[in-house]
Amino acid sequence: SRKTTPTTSTTSTPVPSPSGGQRTITAIVQQEKEKETEKKSVELQTLFQMLQNMTETMKNIQGKTDKIENLEQNMGNIGKNVENIEKKIENIEKKIESIEKKIEETDGKIENFQQMMQQHDIRIKKIEDEDIQ
Repeated sequence: SRKTTPTTSTTSTPVPSPSGGQRTITAIVQQEKEKETEKKSVELQTLFQMLQNMTETMKNIQGKTDKIENLEQNMGNIGKNVENIEKKIENIEKKIESIEKKIEETDGKIENFQQMMQQHDIRIKKIEDEDIQ
């Protein structure tokens, strides 16, 4: 603990006594009691200030602890969001694969249709050639 000196003067003027110039024991005891009371008052004020400082520090620590807890919760939420996004990406990739298969099937059907059209064109040409002859 730190010690502080009292701000008020602790020196006292001699108390006149009947024997002339000397203080009475009662006056000396009273002065010592006042000094002790003042010293205790300063010590109590110092302790009270230390307690206030500790309380403020505890509040600051609690505030920081709350922020850390919020950050941890946010990180957990971000982790869940990332998982959801990954699942959505997987679903999109599956849909893309399905669309690509359908495109391949459609391309195959178009090729077959084009071949059929070419065969029909060849037959029509043969028929036209036969009609000309």
